[in-house]
Amino acid sequence: MEAFVLIKVEPGKLRQVLEKISGMRAVSEVYCVTGPDDIIAVLDSEDARGISEVVISGLHGVEGIKATNTRMVVEIP
Repeated sequence: MEAFVLIKVEPGKLRQVLEKISGMRAVSEVYCVTGPDDIIAVLDSEDARGISEVVISGLHGVEGIKATNTRMVVEIP
């Protein structure tokens, strides 16, 4: 399962947050982006529970992250 996590970061904390989340379990890619969000992280896991654990237990505990918004990738039959 794959998900995109849109992340808002506190001013002055972008580099610190990028470095911290780049090495997290299930985080396969991290991008600094323009627009209303500051970072997009791509997560890969065996199931939705794994994604949830990384977001709730991992990302939400990173100092400097103000908010996350997760988009699960779905397949159209």
